Amino acid sequence: MARKSDRKPVYICPFCFNDVDMERIHYQCTNPSCTERFLKGLEGSAREFYGRGRGDREVDPEKTVFLGRDPAGPDPVTTERHIIRNASGDCDICRRPAYLRLCPVCHNPIPQGAEEEGSAVFVILGPKGVGKSHYIAVLIDRLRNSFAKEFGATMTAATDNTSLIYRDVYYRRLFEEGRKLAPTPSFEDDDRAREPMIYHLRFIDGDRPKTYTLAFFDTAGEDLVSSDRIMGLSLNPFISRAAGIVFLVDPLQIPYVNKRIHVDGKPAPGEDVETMLANIANTIRVNRRMSSRERIGIPLAVALTKSDVLMKAPEDGEEEKVLFGPNFAVHIERERGRYDRTNFEQISAETEEYLRRVVSDGFTQTVKEFEDHCYFAVSALGSNPTGSVLKRGVSPMRVEDPFIWLFENDREGRR
Repeated sequence: MARKSDRKPVYICPFCFNDVDMERIHYQCTNPSCTERFLKGLEGSAREFYGRGRGDREVDPEKTVFLGRDPAGPDPVTTERHIIRNASGDCDICRRPAYLRLCPVCHNPIPQGAEEEGSAVFVILGPKGVGKSHYIAVLIDRLRNSFAKEFGATMTAATDNTSLIYRDVYYRRLFEEGRKLAPTPSFEDDDRAREPMIYHLRFIDGDRPKTYTLAFFDTAGEDLVSSDRIMGLSLNPFISRAAGIVFLVDPLQIPYVNKRIHVDGKPAPGEDVETMLANIANTIRVNRRMSSRERIGIPLAVALTKSDVLMKAPEDGEEEKVLFGPNFAVHIERERGRYDRTNFEQISAETEEYLRRVVSDGFTQTVKEFEDHCYFAVSALGSNPTGSVLKRGVSPMRVEDPFIWLFENDREGRR
């Protein structure tokens, strides 16, 4: 048996979640004349298929299929860079080496270093209205700025499209305009939702730098209501192949809390989080061909969102058990620049007990189906919005904690 350190890293495409054989990848040529020459050389059915682009653009059937469209239909994806489908890396038109590497399944880019480092992809899941969009938006900002400085890391967008999506859909509305984000469309309704925002987070300190590929799928909560729906929308590959899962729970959507807490503009009670997490666990078991008795090897971080609303003294007849109280461990700052195990374990134990009380024993038992798990209390916005306006701006609380734990869990697993 190969030693752990001798195993060849596996690169999982963070867009389509297929294993990529690095000896069978595709390329794109940067020579601007190659696409034109390629199109001129086509004849018959090949010309009808690949030559339906606009002017000097050729049809990209692989990416078209990935985005849920018909390559032979009226709206295929096209590209101005000629695609090379031989594994040599030499352009079949100009015969020069090409350096832009593509996943052979979905034609999204493969980063440099994929052969040596493989990939570790984390996903964020939760019910409709739980605050996934706000959590993702604030998390990216925190990881790029304060987290990177604190832990000696750099975080960069993997594609120009990721930068544009984050700026135009998330950052501008939330941080500059001070407004809540729009609801996330279902994968069924908008194929653009199938393209994640991809970032590379590289830890540059130490003897062995490590790069993580962070794939932020802003999934609609209604897409996770059943195992059949998860699989019907082809969400099962990215869930079952994840290196770690962050599962968000909104305390204001928990019926017991919702009925007993006094908060302006609180939502209606939401989906049963125990059932949703069980659906996710079942999906993973089916995809990985696991028995119901086996514990799942994907680390699970359960994060209680909007925790700022729980950090107050009881008022107007509120039950104390639905609030955190002044002695809750989340009030204690973690140590900076390191994994503060004691602080995290305290918060995890207290948050687990809180969710056991206000949700059910069944929920915490479902969490235990994941071999490695930890509980967190976070807040993306720091205060409850007034309508769609963030009157107090964005004041996040501990949104990066689940990822600090996931990175540490991965580091310990590689020892």
